[in-house]
Amino acid sequence: MDYLTKLFVAIRENRKGQTMTEYVLILAAVAVAGMTAYTLLGGKITSEISTVTAAF
Repeated sequence: MDYLTKLFVAIRENRKGQTMTEYVLILAAVAVAGMTAYTLLGGKITSEISTVTAAF
């Protein structure tokens, strides 16, 4: 019983893996949002750049 208690406490106190997983999930969400924005706005950005370039 003492071994199980120590094991449970050790697992509960080890939070490095949990923190790293949270950072990876946040990074993945930012990457997906960036790709979505690029896909949706890519044509408009190219069009605006062409308009500005043609004005000069």
